[in-house]
Amino acid sequence: MGIGHVPRVNGLRVNWADRYLEEVNGVNLTFWRPRSSQSVGGTVRGLALGVAPQAGSIRGIGLGLAAVIGESDLAGIHVGGLAVVSSVSASGLSMGGLAVVSEGGLFGVSLGGLATVAEGRMGGIQAGGLAVVAEESMQGVQAGGLAVVAEGPMAGVQAGGLAVVAEGGLRGIQGGGLAVVSEGRMDGIQAGGLAVVSGGDARGLQLGGLAVVANGDLDGIQVGGLAVVTEGNLRGVQAALAGVMAQGSVHGVTVAGYRVKAPEVRGLNVAGYSDVGRFQGVSVGAFHRLEMSVGLTVGLVNWADELRGLQIGLLNRAGNNPTPFRVLPLVNAHF
Repeated sequence: MGIGHVPRVNGLRVNWADRYLEEVNGVNLTFWRPRSSQSVGGTVRGLALGVAPQAGSIRGIGLGLAAVIGESDLAGIHVGGLAVVSSVSASGLSMGGLAVVSEGGLFGVSLGGLATVAEGRMGGIQAGGLAVVAEESMQGVQAGGLAVVAEGPMAGVQAGGLAVVAEGGLRGIQGGGLAVVSEGRMDGIQAGGLAVVSGGDARGLQLGGLAVVANGDLDGIQVGGLAVVTEGNLRGVQAALAGVMAQGSVHGVTVAGYRVKAPEVRGLNVAGYSDVGRFQGVSVGAFHRLEMSVGLTVGLVNWADELRGLQIGLLNRAGNNPTPFRVLPLVNAHF
């Protein structure tokens, strides 16, 4: 047993405030926090208990009325009334009334009343009343009252009251009250109250209350309340009340209340207005404006510069038919 400033103890150590600690194997009880400018150092293996227990490394159980602070690392179970803080890394179970903060990696189960933050990588299960933030990659299960943010890639299951944001790729299942945003590739299932936005390709199932947007290709099933938009290609099933628009080709099933616009569409297309360069397949809608139509189009007005197939509607134009048969009511064809 050691009372006061005893640098090395095996058993019970009791001190008012720690300084220049070397090693405690057992129980380290402190009644006050160290000076804010003072480093404690050393290692506590076992139980660190007090107002704000602090050491270079705490391995075992740390319980602080205000905080638990690891100048190097924390490993085990740590609970702080206000915060749990590690300057290098934290692993295990960490719970802070206001926050859990690691200046390095954070792994295990971490719960912060306001926020859970890692300046390095994050993995495991983390939750924050307002936010969960990792300045590098994030993996596992994370939930934030307002947001879940990773400045690197994100993988696993993440939910944010307002948003889930990854500055790297995003993979897994993510849901945001307003938006799910990835500056890189997106894979899996993503749902945003307003939008799902990918800075690269998106593959899987994406649902946006207003829109699903990708700067790359969209593959799978995408549904936008108003629009599905991509600067690349569309493959799979895409549906929106207003429009489905692609700067590349569209392959699969496309449904839009107002307009489908793309240089090329292949498959089944249902839209009020289809503005397509080359179409191949079956299309149903009010108005078709097609540079080339290969297959069947059914609508009120079917207008094709070049037809290789059949048109059924009130007015049908095949630009490659001879003059008497170029514009016909009800049916037009060119084979």
